Amino acid sequence: MLRGFNISPHQYQSTNPYPHMFMDNYLEENFALKLQKEILDIPDSDFDRYDNPFEQKYTLRDKNNYPSNLRLLMDNLTSDNFIKELSNLVGYNLINDPTKNFWGVHKYKSGDKLDIHVDAGIHPITKLKKQVTLGLYLSYEWDEKYGCDLEIWKGDNSKNSDAKIYRCVSRIPPVFNRLIIFTCDDYSWHGNPEPCQCPDKSKRIFVTLSYLSDSKNFENNRQKAYFVARPSDPIDLEKDQLRLLRADPVRYKEIYTYNYN
Repeated sequence: MLRGFNISPHQYQSTNPYPHMFMDNYLEENFALKLQKEILDIPDSDFDRYDNPFEQKYTLRDKNNYPSNLRLLMDNLTSDNFIKELSNLVGYNLINDPTKNFWGVHKYKSGDKLDIHVDAGIHPITKLKKQVTLGLYLSYEWDEKYGCDLEIWKGDNSKNSDAKIYRCVSRIPPVFNRLIIFTCDDYSWHGNPEPCQCPDKSKRIFVTLSYLSDSKNFENNRQKAYFVARPSDPIDLEKDQLRLLRADPVRYKEIYTYNYN
């Protein structure tokens, strides 16, 4: 079901500005199509709608009742053999997260986006390091001209509340059956900030999970993602004030109901 990685540990770990990779046709095609159909068949009412200053998307609510093929995928991605293979690639002894805290099935429609950010640095319950994120794009009838590419950015250390980003290093279109992996470090700025420009029938679909470690080599101890503006974004003092609120592990939900114009 899962193909071997097409990059060596050295190649992956030496990628700038932080370790990341993508790989096409990762799943056997028929299985990937079954997964895609399962997700498309889930009604919107089973998804939470995120619509705030930093993100617009649908996220599947119940992580414990995935349909059968999605459960099978997650079983494979959390198996001992796979975690050993992934650990070798990224250079850390990875630990599975039984709480599923960082699991997600995300769906984007036209106009949806996710601003540039660095993920939470630690798990809110286990306090282990959020070390590696893996995701699969299962986008439906997607054309690269629809945009909403994953952007990889170079920037400051994300532990700093005045951190800035400087340059987009690469853009990765979210095409069907594309695997993405990146190491979650202090500098792993990423997002898909350009809104989808797609027909109603097309959907940007992303299935993701993260792996933990007991590494102490990083300084980012945030429990929530920290968002920043791109150099080309218009000055918006109100939104700037909201960035730390969105990163606050206690008050972050206030952003979800904030009346932002």
